[in-house]
Amino acid sequence: MKNASLMKYGLFALIVVIGVALDQWSKWYAESWLATERPGFFSHPIVLEVPEQAEGTTVEAYLTETFEANSPEEVKTIAQLYTRTEDGQHLHPESELEAGQVIEVTNREVTVIEGYWDFQYTRNPGAAFGIFADKDSSFREPFFLAVSLLAVFIILGLLRGVQNDQRLLLWALALIAGGALGNFIDRARYGYVTDFIVWKYTDAHRWPTFNIADALICVGVAFMVIEMIRDVMRERGERAQVEEV
Repeated sequence: MKNASLMKYGLFALIVVIGVALDQWSKWYAESWLATERPGFFSHPIVLEVPEQAEGTTVEAYLTETFEANSPEEVKTIAQLYTRTEDGQHLHPESELEAGQVIEVTNREVTVIEGYWDFQYTRNPGAAFGIFADKDSSFREPFFLAVSLLAVFIILGLLRGVQNDQRLLLWALALIAGGALGNFIDRARYGYVTDFIVWKYTDAHRWPTFNIADALICVGVAFMVIEMIRDVMRERGERAQVEEV
């Protein structure tokens, strides 16, 4: 195999690995530090074990130190409404904690940019925009796993034809493959995909919740479209030069 081909496949693999790692780390963050009180399948608390140094501190003081990304007002609301013991007993903001005590936070979001960008935990058993989310799991899960694998194999086939000067196309295919693999891992492990990024214009206009894998796929598709436009423009330029001659 030529050095140029080795570089191509090496760069592709590196982008895919970094993309998958970033996606899985961000989903770990969402699983560990975000919570939702929505009933049924979507309900997800944060489970915290009180360390020795927090012995005797109040619930609000402990959560203030633990949830640094939340404002004091948000922490106060969490402490008042969404904190309970392991057996489901409600805790008050001034309740004193014991070392080793396990508490659960049933609802926590993180505001990145007020009115525009939040982190909110969501389990999505369907595709983008919740497509097929209401289908039976015996059909839905094998279907999405097969589609994800098929997408990766198609991308590997397309990669063989990528020329050395088509770096943007290489990035496009690698980003799409990384996103597809990231969501594939979720579906294979849990049967759903963890979404947590909310972009909105106030609460009245919200883009569907997404994750890093979805973002990688969207950026990859955008790069692919740009490369296609560049190819068309390049062909037109070459054709014009021939006609001038």
